[in-house]
Amino acid sequence: MHEYSIASAIMDTALEAARGKKIVSMTLRIGALSGVFDESLLLYIEVISEEKKLGQIDVKTVNEKARFACACGHEYDADEFVAACPSCHGYERRIVAGTECTIESIEVEENE
Repeated sequence: MHEYSIASAIMDTALEAARGKKIVSMTLRIGALSGVFDESLLLYIEVISEEKKLGQIDVKTVNEKARFACACGHEYDADEFVAACPSCHGYERRIVAGTECTIESIEVEENE
């Protein structure tokens, strides 16, 4: 259910960035370790869009893999947190990327 609050924050940010113009589309980048479920997030964005009478917004998601930096010096991408380093097979690492849920782009309708 935390996707509703995330969707609400995304819509608030998008509306502020649009500066009163109609939002046509958005692209969201969702990290594998963000804990955000795409389907739920998209559903709540649609619900909020209807509540605020914003019309149809085309929302695309880009899934970002987790990226780790291992203690052995190797950096690697993984789809999940429990992936061992492919170089040394160890788990002593730090997260470099994949925890984010961000707005990558917003397209607005230009008034002529």
